[in-house]
Amino acid sequence: MTVTFLKIRVSRAFKRLGSTLLAAFAKGTKFQGDVDATSPPKNDAAVHGAADNLSAAHNLRQINPSTQNTQAETVCRNILNDMLDGNANYLETTANTVAKDAGDPAAGLEVVTRIGFKVAGKGGGTRNIGFIDSGVGWAHAHEAKSRKGMEGHVWNVGIPLAKGTPPTVTKTYFSLEADFIFIGAASGSVLAYRHGSVVPVNQKTTPSGQAPSGSVLAKSATIIPMSTKKHPMCDIDATTNVVFGEWRYIVIP
Repeated sequence: MTVTFLKIRVSRAFKRLGSTLLAAFAKGTKFQGDVDATSPPKNDAAVHGAADNLSAAHNLRQINPSTQNTQAETVCRNILNDMLDGNANYLETTANTVAKDAGDPAAGLEVVTRIGFKVAGKGGGTRNIGFIDSGVGWAHAHEAKSRKGMEGHVWNVGIPLAKGTPPTVTKTYFSLEADFIFIGAASGSVLAYRHGSVVPVNQKTTPSGQAPSGSVLAKSATIIPMSTKKHPMCDIDATTNVVFGEWRYIVIP
């Protein structure tokens, strides 16, 4: 039997970013040491160097917005975008090969996110999951809702030694929103998080451990039974009960 998957596409939405975010995005990509994407057209040093050049040109234009400095920034943007585009083409081919060999599209998707790129959705848009924006000392993460209006979000956060290496010391936060903004991280440090969601259910109407009727839940959703008291409550132990998704990483600008 032949199994056919929809082609994995790598988003080129980075081309629409401003210079600061484009440089930060480029600095957040890392091929070195990856077991699958081993030979990108442009190595990390070249891409990160081009990102630094863009940052310098952008800062210079901010100080002196002359025609010459504006043109210099545009040249740096084009160089960096061309490098990222070439690496995205390579990564796309690699991710689809990995998915085919593994017989699982998730294996290919993992390669894309592990390197620091984003997966394109229908129409070529970016799936806004994971780190979606950042600036000096901060980063903004977004995750999909499990069941609109009825779930809580659990964020397990840490600062790892390197991108791709899960942190050994973490803190866990609970929120009612699918967005989380991390503030106060040191520039150049790596920030990591994994996300889980909890969906409370009424024990009187839903058997323990089962989703409410008609629900479509995310893979990382955890069903938490509520008490049957007048004011229902649910017990959340983030270290044992919550099923977390994969670790996501970003280098703080």
